[in-house]
Amino acid sequence: MRRENDWVVRPARPKDLEEVFSLESYWLFAPHWSKAQLEEELKRTDSIFLIAEFSGSAIAYFIGRVFEGELQVLSLSVSPRHLRRGGAERLLTEAFLKARLKGCARVTLEVSERNLPALSLYQKWGFQIVGKRAKFYNDGSSAFLMDKLL
Repeated sequence: MRRENDWVVRPARPKDLEEVFSLESYWLFAPHWSKAQLEEELKRTDSIFLIAEFSGSAIAYFIGRVFEGELQVLSLSVSPRHLRRGGAERLLTEAFLKARLKGCARVTLEVSERNLPALSLYQKWGFQIVGKRAKFYNDGSSAFLMDKLL
């Protein structure tokens, strides 16, 4: 667990799942995991599931999975009231540290071409667009495939 001012980034716990479930419902671009899927993710040994708290409330979460030396970002979501306050950056910092400790050398992700805030964040963090999946999301938008070396 890392603390910076009123921020805490820590591993997710079962009691966080209701807040995570409600956080992801704000965003059209989120994968909209079921509660059962979130519970299962907590049990996985290859998962990095983190919560960012601000003043005691879970305001953001990160889910990624480690596979053959890569961390695949599955979901990153921040409460709309806490956008651009550093929650996503703190989660990425901690997730990348944990991924390196698990032997990862690369991070990959898919992001909607319409999700401009996420694209901006990922490009700021050095991710490069390496491919595209046409009409990947339910709304008809395409997914950009992005990756970054750790």
